[in-house]
Amino acid sequence: MGVLLSACVSLGEDHLAGWEGKGNAGITLSRGNGESLRGTAGLEVSRSLGEWQMKAAASLLYGRDNGVSSGERVETSFQLNRGQKTRFYTGLSGEFLHDQPARIDWRAVVSPVIGWRVLDKENFELDLEAGPGLTWEQRASVTRGFSSVRLHEHLDFQLTKRLHFFQSLTAFFEAGDLSNYTVEADAGLESKLGGSWSLRLAGKAVFHGEAPQTAGEDLLLTAGFGYNLHPEDQSESVLASGIKKLKSRSGDWAVTALLGGSISEGNSDARSISSGLRLKRDWNDNEFVAGIFGVYGQQRGTLSSESLSGDLHYQRNLGKESFGGMRLDCDYDALAGLDWRLAFAPYFGWLVFETERSELTLEGGPSVVAEQKGGRESAFLATYAAVKAEHQLGKRTQLVGELSWLSKATDFKSHILTSELRVEHALSERLSLQLVGRSTYDTDPADNSGRHDLQVVSALAVSF
Repeated sequence: MGVLLSACVSLGEDHLAGWEGKGNAGITLSRGNGESLRGTAGLEVSRSLGEWQMKAAASLLYGRDNGVSSGERVETSFQLNRGQKTRFYTGLSGEFLHDQPARIDWRAVVSPVIGWRVLDKENFELDLEAGPGLTWEQRASVTRGFSSVRLHEHLDFQLTKRLHFFQSLTAFFEAGDLSNYTVEADAGLESKLGGSWSLRLAGKAVFHGEAPQTAGEDLLLTAGFGYNLHPEDQSESVLASGIKKLKSRSGDWAVTALLGGSISEGNSDARSISSGLRLKRDWNDNEFVAGIFGVYGQQRGTLSSESLSGDLHYQRNLGKESFGGMRLDCDYDALAGLDWRLAFAPYFGWLVFETERSELTLEGGPSVVAEQKGGRESAFLATYAAVKAEHQLGKRTQLVGELSWLSKATDFKSHILTSELRVEHALSERLSLQLVGRSTYDTDPADNSGRHDLQVVSALAVSF
């Protein structure tokens, strides 16, 4: 399962007239003691002109763990159909595929199409297509061309006003050798959130015939957001600002859950997941926050990331521009050799400046730290300092950053520098997309561990 950070291609309205489309993109990155990179992107567009319809799509999946490729697939397609207003139609289809784990360096297929609209109702559509074709490919470093047969089925079912089911099945067979085939099955659910945004859960299974030295099947599951582009006469209202609505009212609890990651099996066997939970309550001049965030990754049975961090703090305003509080931080990082770390710090802070769109604060104080690193326990007095900032980038988007420093009281050269940068984009009163970057630099790492760790995660945040 992977949570995708959605993105829309921005074009002028004059260029978008008559076009429909949707797009998404997502990334998960870990650097340092664990090396992991996962990226996904997709785009679909279509346009109708009288009897003619044009459809194009492109998708990208890339994964790499500890220097080993765990996924590399690029797929594009183009189709031109004639006969929009009849049960039967004709067309021309072209497809290109690169699938590194399946050892398909490249494959290009061109097929004339004969189609039949079996069902064409307001909430239910079923299309069947068939046609001969020509295929050229380079697979396992062998280049060849052959005649092929393409079969395709597509179904759309509007279950409710906001819930849509989609499914498709595409099969390519070599005309002279039916044991050489590729079958792709896609299915999923799309739930409308509001405006042009939708929540999407989808699965893709690919089966290969004649697959020497590779697995005969691949499986990919994704869950995330889509952005739908409508023609001008079907445009929908843009979601109102949700950033302020996401903040809790005085005395109320605000609970925010985050989830991101990916799973792939078959020729690529890799999985990663990142999740978090945050509770916050504001009342009078008091604030209480508790949060936890974890990352786990594995590639072909080898651990690529495993970390967990938690924080707990209470804060009270002491004046218009000053505040005080106390915080407790807990950390675990398997690849960095950190078995556990507890840091407690009372602190005093100042509001450096505050505008309608921006805020900057400084805080600091003494700290007590206990940890087990590389199997050795230690405890020491430390100094804590932090800079925190927020900036409203737009009506629905804000930037949040934090930089903290924790050093031994007797040796300032021995320290831990932690930073986090987060972009939040509100979709509604309770839903937001987040791109989170976290960095940790430890001057005294465990034996055989690096000093620096970096994580970048795209995730869905749900507030209750």
